[in-house]
Amino acid sequence: MGTKVRLWRWRRNPLRRRSDAAEAWVVLATGLAIAIGAPMAGAATAWTVQDSLDSQRQDRHSTTAVRWTGPDGTTRTGDAEVKTGLRAGDRATVWTDDQGARTGEPAGPAEVEARGGLSGAVAAGGVCAVLLTGGWVVRRRLDVHRAGEWEREWAEVGPQWARKRA
Repeated sequence: MGTKVRLWRWRRNPLRRRSDAAEAWVVLATGLAIAIGAPMAGAATAWTVQDSLDSQRQDRHSTTAVRWTGPDGTTRTGDAEVKTGLRAGDRATVWTDDQGARTGEPAGPAEVEARGGLSGAVAAGGVCAVLLTGGWVVRRRLDVHRAGEWEREWAEVGPQWARKRA
């Protein structure tokens, strides 16, 4: 009996309205879009974030210095976060980009994986939220349409019933 109840919108039935069939198609389309779109968006986002962070790792170079020489041969200086206990004049590790400008330390392999995975999960969740919200909006509009149909039909039939009772 459960299967018949769940699939009633797909069967031919004199009580089934076009809006019932439309709702069934909306539910099916939403489910398929989530099943296909969310994993694709998640995977694409994760790969993009990981590629970007891997590219940063390749473009950044560490050097041990208080001053460093850029690729164009100029001597550069900058502020660096140093470990506790270093004195003025001690060497510190700094990270530079391909142009020799001071940058932050690139993400390590574990952080790249974590950021990629988290970004992918957020993207997949976002796709699900958008699709579920869109499906919900369409279904609510169908409910409003069905309520309007019900009111119009009741306006026609109600007075006939009232006369038969009197």
